[in-house]
Amino acid sequence: MKNSLYIWDSHVLYAAWEETTALHSLYAASILISVEKPAFLYLSDGTSIEFTGAFLPPNRIYREMAKQTHVMNLYIDPDSELFGRIEGLMKGGVQTFDSGKIPNLSELVKKAMLEETTDEEVYEILKYIVETVFGSIFPYKEGRSLDPRVMTVVNHLHSLALIPHPQEIKLEKLAKLVNLSEDRFRHLFKETLFISVRKYILNLRLKVAARNMPKSVNLTEAAHIAGFSDSAHFSRTFRATYGHRPSIVFRSSKRTRIRSIK
Repeated sequence: MKNSLYIWDSHVLYAAWEETTALHSLYAASILISVEKPAFLYLSDGTSIEFTGAFLPPNRIYREMAKQTHVMNLYIDPDSELFGRIEGLMKGGVQTFDSGKIPNLSELVKKAMLEETTDEEVYEILKYIVETVFGSIFPYKEGRSLDPRVMTVVNHLHSLALIPHPQEIKLEKLAKLVNLSEDRFRHLFKETLFISVRKYILNLRLKVAARNMPKSVNLTEAAHIAGFSDSAHFSRTFRATYGHRPSIVFRSSKRTRIRSIK
């Protein structure tokens, strides 16, 4: 079985044997699960936390160290249909839980690492974990509904054949799509998705590069497809976001299988 990375538009699932990251900050909410033994979470303020299950709201700076254990990490973007189950617990900050309360966890991780597991089956694993953690382990607390005007713009950005450079984005043009002033749109977008429009687009470009990395000749080609000026800029941005150098993640084909899912 290989370490397995699954990339959707608005969520990511990573199932692996061990995991060590550098300090990084994700736009997504993070659900970190360690199976056979506890792992460690290190926050930017120096706090260290031993855990078998941990939840971090978006934009938290942390690093993870999991040794001699399988891990399953889920990253749920605020524009995901699954985020509604999570948002009600956001005010609680970083929280831990007992991953042993997730039924059949070991089998789920192993299934996620099998090549023959289908896209639909992996999504069901993702959904099951989210619904179990935020509904059984943590009592379900209803969050806000996503503002349809923001989602109209999000869907527009996802539909573009080429994702523009964040500096090229005209906020006025995006605001007009939903009949808002530029200032009101800017604030509504960040209030809804916890990120600025330009940072959202940068995150989108990272996923485009990630999707193209397995079939690209090299890192530079994948970076250019996603609109990054050079591979060094892409590498710095990727490491700051995910805690890994992309050259390690996407070129370790003997260890990691990557699947992009629409």
